[in-house]
Amino acid sequence: MKSVATTVVTAADAAGRFPSQNDLEAVQGNIQRAAARLEAAEKLASGLDAVTKEAGDACFNKYPYLKQPGEAGENQTKVDKCYRDLGH
Repeated sequence: MKSVATTVVTAADAAGRFPSQNDLEAVQGNIQRAAARLEAAEKLASGLDAVTKEAGDACFNKYPYLKQPGEAGENQTKVDKCYRDLGH
C-alpha cells in the first residue's frame, strides 16, 4: 500500500517536477486527518461481527434454497464458513 507522500512524489516525478505547494498541503491534510480515519476504522472493526451476522442472515432469508442439502448452508459447519467468508 502506497502512502500519500509516496503517491505525491511519484506523480510529481513522473511529470518531471518537484512536488508543488498544493501537493505538500494535500499530504499535510491527509496526515492531519489520520486520527479521524483510525477512529472510523476502529468503529467499523468493532461492529464487524454484527454486520457479518446481519449480512449472512439476510442472504439465507433471501435465498432459502441455500439451506437445502448440497447447498452452502446445509449444516452448521457450512453456515459458519459462510459467515467467516463474509467477514473476510
